[in-house]
Amino acid sequence: MLRLMLSLVTAAALWAVAAAPAAAQALCGERGQILDTLEQKYAETPRALGLSQDGGLLEVLVSPAGGWTILLTYPKRPTCVITTGQGWEGTLLQAGQPT
Repeated sequence: MLRLMLSLVTAAALWAVAAAPAAAQALCGERGQILDTLEQKYAETPRALGLSQDGGLLEVLVSPAGGWTILLTYPKRPTCVITTGQGWEGTLLQAGQPT
């Protein structure tokens, strides 16, 4: 089940990277500062994470109001905001369940 959830998050992130405007991809900095800012300004906290095949840490942060941000961090590199949005729903899909 965890593998399915991580696969869905990774697929969503890959789609988001392709669809994100260049300006959003350029928003990078120190991970701790980005996490603090997202929590203080938008009440977003980490809800899901996964490792990409090339060693990146993908994180999904979500607020109680449904706002969300996807971050990508590589070792020895700054954390970058990949994309943001609204309307996040924390539904957990089971294997074999229709989407």
